[in-house]
Amino acid sequence: MTIRRGDGTALNNTNIITLYHGSIYDFNKIDVARGKPNKDFGHGFYTSRTEQQAVNLAKRNRQIEQNRLALISDKTQVPAWLYVYEFDLLKADALNVKEFKQADFDWVDFIVENRTSPNPQNDYDIVIGPTANDDTLITISALLNRTYGDPESIRAKELFLEFISADSLPYQTFFGTAKAASLLAFKDRRIIP
Repeated sequence: MTIRRGDGTALNNTNIITLYHGSIYDFNKIDVARGKPNKDFGHGFYTSRTEQQAVNLAKRNRQIEQNRLALISDKTQVPAWLYVYEFDLLKADALNVKEFKQADFDWVDFIVENRTSPNPQNDYDIVIGPTANDDTLITISALLNRTYGDPESIRAKELFLEFISADSLPYQTFFGTAKAASLLAFKDRRIIP
């Protein structure tokens, strides 16, 4: 397995990478079952190789939750948290890992399956690859709503990949099992202003 940085280059002399998780929840233990369903790589725990991506996600979720609370006249201030972990890539060799080196047709098929199936199933402990992030949300909706034609057609996938600027997507690392998540070494947790 070749593990790559978010910019697509292969890791060199180090097997330890730093991963970030942004959340509105304060927790001490990772519970992969608490992840939201119908996300890119399935139901589990998502991390980013980019701190800013994790911070942005936590801030977005904080705003969504505060807006929801405001609808019921609740003025609770929702915190946003940044969690920092280290992960030894060598430990992934003993796990079932799927890596997408780029956003391509296989990646599109995988995220469409996970986002649309009522009970998407995959048997991966870890999935690594580009993030279909907020910047791609409208384009993903267009693909799923058949704006480009049949979502499984080559032409629809080509249009989708062209519109999302596939080469510039940030990378994420998904932990789908408790066994995989237990390999994350907690380093820091802090409030995001």
